Amino acid sequence: MIQYCYVIVNNAGHSWTLLSSDDPNVPREQSVPVLPLLLQDGWVPVRETPMGGGTSPLAHSLVLLEKSFQQKNVRPRKPK
Repeated sequence: MIQYCYVIVNNAGHSWTLLSSDDPNVPREQSVPVLPLLLQDGWVPVRETPMGGGTSPLAHSLVLLEKSFQQKNVRPRKPK
């Protein structure tokens, strides 16, 4: 099973999850930069938006991450 997670990143080095993940290892605090932690935990970037800032000195980007999880208590199908 593949799960997805969206992370917002800015050019000041901050990052936070856009949607709360089912993964208990994802930090819930806004002050913790989550992107490095997610990458270390095996999440892989799939797609990102270009950074844009408008009139602010901060530019933001949306990053889509994915991770494969093994389903528990699922028996493999028997070959036909």
